Amino acid sequence: MARFNNLSVEIAGALPGEEVLVELGRRKQHGCVKGFLRDVITPSPDRVEPRCSHVPQCGGCLWQQMDYAAQLRIKEEAVRKLFEPFPEARFHPILGCSDPWRYRNKMEFSFSQNAAGNRYLGLVLVGGNGRVLDLQECHLTSEWSIDLLKAVRGWWEESGLAAYRHSQDTGHLRTLTVREAKQGRGKLVMLTVSGNPGFAMPSDQIKRFVDVVRATGEDISIFVRVHQILKKTPTQFYEMHLSGPDHIVETLHVLGRTLHFKISPTSFFQPNTLQAQELYSRALGMLKLTPETQVFDLYCGTATMGISVAHMVKEVVGIELNPHAIFDATCNMEMNAVSNVALHRGDVGEVLASLGASRPEVAIVDPPRSGLDEKAVKNLIALRPQQLLYVSCFPKTQAENIALLREAGYVLQDVQPVDQFPHTVHVENIALLTCTAP
Repeated sequence: MARFNNLSVEIAGALPGEEVLVELGRRKQHGCVKGFLRDVITPSPDRVEPRCSHVPQCGGCLWQQMDYAAQLRIKEEAVRKLFEPFPEARFHPILGCSDPWRYRNKMEFSFSQNAAGNRYLGLVLVGGNGRVLDLQECHLTSEWSIDLLKAVRGWWEESGLAAYRHSQDTGHLRTLTVREAKQGRGKLVMLTVSGNPGFAMPSDQIKRFVDVVRATGEDISIFVRVHQILKKTPTQFYEMHLSGPDHIVETLHVLGRTLHFKISPTSFFQPNTLQAQELYSRALGMLKLTPETQVFDLYCGTATMGISVAHMVKEVVGIELNPHAIFDATCNMEMNAVSNVALHRGDVGEVLASLGASRPEVAIVDPPRSGLDEKAVKNLIALRPQQLLYVSCFPKTQAENIALLREAGYVLQDVQPVDQFPHTVHVENIALLTCTAP
């Protein structure tokens, strides 16, 4: 963000402290102006040559032109600033990635088409109002993912199918999701298509899609997901398993144990496998656990953290809204010979209220970017666990939630930022709180 004639200007590709030549665009809804980088007059000492030819147009990563050590410094400073109101906490240096390249185990690519009929398959352009970059390379994901992307692009160009247009509910193809195990086994491809009956996928094109994907590797799990939008009706999704295994299996090494996790097409799993095991080991290692400890794992997803500590405690209670994740969590318990995890499907706040007088010694929360909602905070305070481990992908809402928890008698003990997503602005954060009130 830069200042020019009392205007706030967002400039993709520019680094702090640089003198740049910028073309001003239109004012955005929140008041700032979009700026397009045209030249770097005085570069930052942190500027490096990006690996990818799509920098800075691609929205996949905005900081690839910044030295990785500088990225870590800026992220750590941002988290420190958010947690300045909590001087009592121990702030630990940010945990960076040992290798900041080829780390993503999941990518979602978008189909797009302009009025002239030109086709684009890739990631959204920076400041492009939803326009898509026709991606030719990416250094955040594996080479196979890009080979697969190019193969699907070739199929699409020959198919005669159209990209989906949300404003009109027309077209066939919406997104292409690619997942692969980094330490386990399996690759997974899911094509999301329109649920408009007028644009149903022809069976011959589905078969051709499967053949094209299978040609890129062995034992690939292939799915089609129908995304249906009807007026005055909740959005519906229908998955069809087309070929290969119905899941992939990822392996994590956490707290000295080797664990295996089943991942279905729509289940959440940390997109950076190697850093996820560092995140979980560091977070769970902060807790004081005994064989008599009861742990609540809220927003548990596929129960990764709960299963990771199950062997150290008496019981883990997991709560998750996504039914697919709950199914995978059940399978993960079996795969890892864990029998002391009780799973509940539903909204976290509602399930907590239904559990009544239960008061666990430890609660783990890993909510979405929006943080804990009012009901979840209220019921969590009512549970009053002695230790509260809060893992967040958006430290801003995390800090806001912790301010509310402090008013209820919690003390922030430790803050540990973790870089899960090199070359992007995003940072994960671990916070450990303890309860002082009875």
